[in-house]
Amino acid sequence: MYLVVNIGCIECGVSSNVVGLFSTEKEAERVRDICVEKYYWREGGENRYRVFELPPVGAIHEEYIAAFTPPPAQAG
Repeated sequence: MYLVVNIGCIECGVSSNVVGLFSTEKEAERVRDICVEKYYWREGGENRYRVFELPPVGAIHEEYIAAFTPPPAQAG
């Protein structure tokens, strides 16, 4: 699955939004390209559109997994 996200401008106060979820990267990129063309400037500021490939449901990125994994048992 591929997620298209609008990343707004924190300095301008432009909101960020999920644009949509797609089964193919090609479709996600097509939607992103249309959004870049039509909605580059909205709510008085710049917007960036990105495509992210989603991991399987329930997967946690390795950078954050330590927060969800119990620490190893202490010896002794």
